[in-house]
Amino acid sequence: MSELLTNKVAIVTGGAGGIGSRIAKAYAIQGAKVVVASRNQEKLNKVVAEIESSGGEAIAIATDVTVPADVDNMVSKTIDRFGCVDILVNNSGGAMFIKTPNELKPEEWDAAIGLNLSSVFLCSRAVSVHMMERNKGRIINISSVAGMRLSPSFVHYGAAKAGVINLTKGLAVCWAPNNINVNCIAPGLTATEGVANWLPEKTKEDGTPVPPLLYPPNPEDVADLAIFLASELSSHLSGELFPIRSLTELA
Repeated sequence: MSELLTNKVAIVTGGAGGIGSRIAKAYAIQGAKVVVASRNQEKLNKVVAEIESSGGEAIAIATDVTVPADVDNMVSKTIDRFGCVDILVNNSGGAMFIKTPNELKPEEWDAAIGLNLSSVFLCSRAVSVHMMERNKGRIINISSVAGMRLSPSFVHYGAAKAGVINLTKGLAVCWAPNNINVNCIAPGLTATEGVANWLPEKTKEDGTPVPPLLYPPNPEDVADLAIFLASELSSHLSGELFPIRSLTELA
């Protein structure tokens, strides 16, 4: 089977994190030239080195996705280096802290909305101009199941991620005439290094393994879905939401 993303150019924000780095590496394996972006240059360089050691092509661009000038610089440098942008994965985000609404300071609310929602708009808008000129493109937004259900411990995060879902649908309609597909992945608790202390045991009390569909997905599972949504296999899908989670989260 041929590589699904051969010669495509992809930007992955939050590319140094658990899910973002897996998506970046998976895209490179599928033949894409990858730009990894986040604020941490050292971690970005490590992801790029791992991609290059496997024969892939990637560059790191330190970017604060809440700052419009940084976002414009990220897109400009991508085009200067690779000539185009075919795929954008808006993966930057995070719950940041757990607080009740009354504990939450206005500046903390603003920071959470900026990182998790405004950044998606800023990055999408920046690449859309280029994609519209080429009359094609793929944008994949990473939301969360926290945006689909009650999130009383972190209302700031849940509200922002719900906004990402709605923004995805709106952008998909706005840019459909320009052949730009915009879709959304909503992971639940995912087995990244950063949440190792929150993960359930992989075996039951009797020692038998927990069935895979009842255990949190791996970040590679999210990456597989991101490959599908970036490829021609999903050419007629846009404005859709794709949750990926353990079935225990539905109980």
